[in-house]
Amino acid sequence: TGVVTTTDVRMARESDAAIFCFGKVGIADKETKTLAETEEVSIRNHLVIYRLLEDAKDIFAEYLPVEYETKVHGKANVQAVFEVTDKNKASVSVAGLRVTDGNLFKAKSSGEKPLLCFYRVLRNGDVVVGTEALKSSSLRKVKEDVDSVKRGEECGLQLNGYNDLIEGDIIECYSIEEKRVAI
Repeated sequence: TGVVTTTDVRMARESDAAIFCFGKVGIADKETKTLAETEEVSIRNHLVIYRLLEDAKDIFAEYLPVEYETKVHGKANVQAVFEVTDKNKASVSVAGLRVTDGNLFKAKSSGEKPLLCFYRVLRNGDVVVGTEALKSSSLRKVKEDVDSVKRGEECGLQLNGYNDLIEGDIIECYSIEEKRVAI
């Protein structure tokens, strides 16, 4: 309680903490503010109590663990499998797909950063492959490289390092998103 002192700033620095103040009582003097800037300690002053609580909640949330959530973006049926030769003269499988649900992506934007999209292969309802995060090495409509394919459209998909697709397989496109545990 009271005015923020240089001792408060030093203790906050040692414990990697922020200093929260309420009302005009907690205003720090110039020397203390300079020390806080030098030591990279945040002094957060609020005149309204619920704003202080919201600010504290946001700061504390940064220290909570991260949970990973799998989000399925789309599904497609393998209608045909084509064996082609890649640029290294190796035989690879390209699946001819019809998207039945959602969208297939090479990468998907979520806010400011793109999310990596992965694929898994399901055969007779069981995951055949996809636990090791398969990526698309090629996603095409006709002969054009595309970033996404919508429900109802057909495309060709080559999965990086996986050539055992068969007609009737289901391909799922998904991403793994980070979420902070809520307070």
